[in-house]
Amino acid sequence: MKKQIAAAFVLLAAGCTSANAEVIDLATVKCSELGTMSQEDASFLFAWIHGYYGGKVGDTTMNLEAMAPAGEAIGQYCGENPEVGIMTAVTQVFGQ
Repeated sequence: MKKQIAAAFVLLAAGCTSANAEVIDLATVKCSELGTMSQEDASFLFAWIHGYYGGKVGDTTMNLEAMAPAGEAIGQYCGENPEVGIMTAVTQVFGQ
């Protein structure tokens, strides 16, 4: 398991080159932008949000089975509220 995690970090670091460098303030990302994101970008966004909120409450676990339903719940909320920020949507859906 430790080797898999280390390999994942190596792959992640390899993908973070200066040619692809982009800074995104997630507080400014609106729900309407989810529909224009690639599946890879949306997955990365949700993983970041999960870590962000987990860090705020000291939860270091990641329930992979819960990720898909959580994404669906956020997607549904965002579909109904396209002008709401994604961080606000997460707070509204999960009360964080």
